[in-house]
Amino acid sequence: MTRAQRSLVILTAVTILSAGLLAQALSSTGGVGADVLTAASLLLLIFSATLLVRVLQFLTRPVRRPDAAARRRGSRSR
Repeated sequence: MTRAQRSLVILTAVTILSAGLLAQALSSTGGVGADVLTAASLLLLIFSATLLVRVLQFLTRPVRRPDAAARRRGSRSR
């Protein structure tokens, strides 16, 4: 398993857990503790979801071979 794949698994778990924590915080009774929990879980959710999207973009990018640029320029190494 590559580093990007491990990051994908970890960030997926963190995003799911922070969404659950946010739902729990929103359904709890009002107060300072609930407000702090809501703010913290929302920040964690935004941060982890943003990183998750970036890792997904990295993993789904087209693979470029190193010699493809040389072929496009028309030069060949002999």
